[in-house]
Amino acid sequence: MFDKFSRSWDLAGQCWDVLKQDPELLVFPLLSSVALLVLLASFAWPVWTLYHGLDPVDAAGSTTHTARLMFYLVLGIFYVINYSVMMFFNTALIAVALRRLDGEPASIGDGIQLALANLASILTYAVIAATIGAILRAIEERVGLIGRIVVALIGAGWTLASSMTLPILAAENVGPIEAISRSIELMRRNWGENIVGNGGISFGIAIIAIPCVLVAFLVMRAAFATRQFGLIVLAAAAFAVIVFGLSLVSTTLHSIYTAALYRFATGSEHNAGIDRELLAGAFRQK
Repeated sequence: MFDKFSRSWDLAGQCWDVLKQDPELLVFPLLSSVALLVLLASFAWPVWTLYHGLDPVDAAGSTTHTARLMFYLVLGIFYVINYSVMMFFNTALIAVALRRLDGEPASIGDGIQLALANLASILTYAVIAATIGAILRAIEERVGLIGRIVVALIGAGWTLASSMTLPILAAENVGPIEAISRSIELMRRNWGENIVGNGGISFGIAIIAIPCVLVAFLVMRAAFATRQFGLIVLAAAAFAVIVFGLSLVSTTLHSIYTAALYRFATGSEHNAGIDRELLAGAFRQK
């Protein structure tokens, strides 16, 4: 287990090297975050209004079916669009990462263009993923501890099995159902230690993030103690920028890692900047 984690740590370092060479890859999660904030702002008022429309309308505690239906409908639409936005920009990021790993030039526009070309497939996959996520959450809320553990395991299995779906959509020009099936096939044929590898990246981010966030938090606390508005705003802004920046880096590194594993799993000889022997250790034949 230590060897696996050590290997994943080395892979995380090499993914970081790739990111340092192409820092513009951070633009994709940045655009995704901005789009999600706009989406959240646009849905906040209707969801809030509909939620309060669910209050009991009489002493018996009955609720109008129309208000309840509209609430869940709007919430479902928000959920699907949220998934679609994240997957759109993740697909664009992975598409550019795949080109860069192949040693080919690729711009931010190239990634957006490829994602747009696969928009129908991305939207369909987002609907599938959002539906599965909603079903698992609904079940989790209605079962006991053992049931929640089982649901969590099912969710983890789905996440692992579908982990190659976006690279496949970006690289193979197939539909969402075929992409999911192909992802399951790749993960079944090559038992991937994707969780361990991504865990190495998360651990690396945590080592840097924890002291940075702690220092920023202490500075912000000290600023609040001064009761000076300007210092409080400056410290709070610095804290937000640090947390947001770390989130962007983490998302981008995970996507680079996924792209590199996909290239290796499909037999590609190209993985510029990523050690093929390390990738070989991330996959074991069953």
